[in-house]
Amino acid sequence: MPHKNPDLAPITFELTLAIDPEDAFDAFTTGFGDWWPTDSHSISKKDCRGVELTPGVGGDIIERVKGKDDIRWGRVRSWHPGEHLSFTWHPGWNAGDFTLVEVSFDLNDFGRCVVRLEHKAWENVGDIAPALREGYLKGWEFAFGECFGNYLRQKR
Repeated sequence: MPHKNPDLAPITFELTLAIDPEDAFDAFTTGFGDWWPTDSHSISKKDCRGVELTPGVGGDIIERVKGKDDIRWGRVRSWHPGEHLSFTWHPGWNAGDFTLVEVSFDLNDFGRCVVRLEHKAWENVGDIAPALREGYLKGWEFAFGECFGNYLRQKR
């Protein structure tokens, strides 16, 4: 069913690779700091010491910053290794104004892993939602499509 407001519709990206869903899940989560493009996609840019995703429900996604306080990007809401995870997403903003990211890991009929990322709940951020969503179209295409995709290809 189409979203009532296309400016707030979920963003979806998919990668299909010959990799085991458990390995893809592990690469996405445990390897988060290895594949995430901190040079271009961090709050503190050159002062960014890295990002990490703490495993399990309630785990934080944190940007570590040289000489400053860490910046929370989100918190894990669901955790099903090899299948699905979801997390709030608010890098550098008020945690109450979060969007939601869901990532699923499935096998298709050809035995390949389909990793699907969906970014939604744009209505939570108010008037800036359409502009923010527009920026994330390119952002996820690069971070997830290219960076995570290349990371997965090197892993298998």
